[in-house]
Amino acid sequence: MEDNKRNNNSQVAKVVGVSLALLFLLLVIALIINLVRLGAANDRKQSLAEQNTRLARLIEKNDSLIEYCSSAEFIEEYAREVLDMVYRGETVIGGE
Repeated sequence: MEDNKRNNNSQVAKVVGVSLALLFLLLVIALIINLVRLGAANDRKQSLAEQNTRLARLIEKNDSLIEYCSSAEFIEEYAREVLDMVYRGETVIGGE
């Protein structure tokens, strides 16, 4: 009877030990998976930050172009060169 208890206790200890080892292994695997995901997320974040910087520069450049195209100077230049327009009373000399 005493031997049966020892065998049972020994088997229970083995089962508990194996269970703890498996639990630890699962925790390590989960940690590794999460670290890989975190690394990928950080790479994506950096890529998006770089893209954001590029787009901000492009927006700033386009804002300057829009501002210039809205100016009286540009409108007059465009009207004269592209639309062949002149002011009333203005005489055109030369041209095509």
